[in-house]
Amino acid sequence: MCKWASCGEPNQDSVRAARLRAGGCFTDGAYTHDPQLVRAAQRAFSRAGWQLSDDGVLSIAGVVDLSTGGREALDDQLERLRRAVDDPALLLGTAKDLLEAIAKFVLEEFGVSISSRVDFGELWYLARERLGVLPQQVDGGALGGHQIKAILQSSWKIAEQVNELRWLQGTGHGRTLPTGVSPEMALLVVREACSVGEFMLTTLDRQMGR
Repeated sequence: MCKWASCGEPNQDSVRAARLRAGGCFTDGAYTHDPQLVRAAQRAFSRAGWQLSDDGVLSIAGVVDLSTGGREALDDQLERLRRAVDDPALLLGTAKDLLEAIAKFVLEEFGVSISSRVDFGELWYLARERLGVLPQQVDGGALGGHQIKAILQSSWKIAEQVNELRWLQGTGHGRTLPTGVSPEMALLVVREACSVGEFMLTTLDRQMGR
């Protein structure tokens, strides 16, 4: 059986992943293949910023693949972004991809079909509407209602600005940050985006009774 503890650190793993593939660790029916161990390795690599495919190919993590990862992939990506400190330009792009994936996941959970032509803003509007967290869905006359409306509007502004920053700088390693955005500011933006994404997911959990 494959010993995942021998895989080493992520920056050494391209060669090691190739050796595991050669040894049959990802081959269905092989005596070494254990799907649970594969999934455990994928989660571990994801937290470190890497993506391990079902057939053992290692690559830098980027867009969340809902078709294979679902909620678990979203949670792993959130945790990874919270702890990440390197390459702020890449992190901004990844944060945008995560926010988009979260909005799609919310709509999928509610059984809402969406067109591939729906843009980021409309996607987030529909997801917030389903969750009942649009500012106009809050009773402004209730105690604290005005403040809650303002906070909800601010949460959308964070998502919106992350999306716009992503288009200014792209997602590749080595890309420079937009003028006026320091690495510290980029990390602040990314972590605020994580808070917004987590808010959407935990609100969804409560409404789904989870």
